Amino acid sequence: MERFDPAINYGPNDAGISAITIILGIIGLIAISWLFGKIYDLVVNFFENIKKK
Repeated sequence: MERFDPAINYGPNDAGISAITIILGIIGLIAISWLFGKIYDLVVNFFENIKKK
């Protein structure tokens, strides 16, 4: 009898992960990265304005 290998016997949909979940996860990562960049830019500009005064 062969050993049970879950990587062969299960696909992503069997684990409860659908294509919509994957797409939303990727969009979420992009949105979080963009938001982090915007916040970082605001903080840098804030400290640069303080430094000029």
